[in-house]
Amino acid sequence: MLEQLVAFAATSLVVILVPGPDMMLTLRNAARGGRAGALWTAAGIMTGLAVLGTAAALGITALLTASPTLFQIVRVAGGIYLVYLGVQALRAYVRARREHRTPGVSVAAAAIVRPGSGGIARSTCFRQGLLSNLLNPKVAAFYLSLFPQFDLSPLAPFAQHIALAATFWVLCLVWYAGLITVITRLAPSLQSPAFARRTEGLAGTAMMGLGALVLTGSA
Repeated sequence: MLEQLVAFAATSLVVILVPGPDMMLTLRNAARGGRAGALWTAAGIMTGLAVLGTAAALGITALLTASPTLFQIVRVAGGIYLVYLGVQALRAYVRARREHRTPGVSVAAAAIVRPGSGGIARSTCFRQGLLSNLLNPKVAAFYLSLFPQFDLSPLAPFAQHIALAATFWVLCLVWYAGLITVITRLAPSLQSPAFARRTEGLAGTAMMGLGALVLTGSA
């Protein structure tokens, strides 16, 4: 059983470390809200993972992959949401560049490009992280396709799924804890309006691209 669990953990790490919409969203919100923005976005993502992991263990997510229509609805909704977040980020990027070039920019406008100065609410970060995860049908498909490949006998099937989901969740938690630690150490750079603008532009472009891939079924 231990060998199977280690093999699952190794496979999960590969999946976790590949940059995706959740990571780009975390970086984008870190640029707008500093450490708190990254922390609350990660909290939303982890909540979404817990919900989907529990649903997978209970067999609920099997309904998603068993119904092509339902799967397509969630996929399209997730793709549209990613494109929406990307557009919002690019609009903030363009607005920040325009205000940066305008002498005498107001304090309220400057808050848009200065992380930690009220540029994004914590509740917004949490909601975006949660929806980004829950509207990604690939996460549910990942659980359903990967879980059956690992046998944790003598545990019962339900207990096996709970153990695998918990392992994946803990590994994601460690990853985001490390990412936020790095973000915290880079705080001086994150407080730079120029860095925040570039991150907005990069994250916006990436999320729009990922959203387009999801919509076309290429991701």
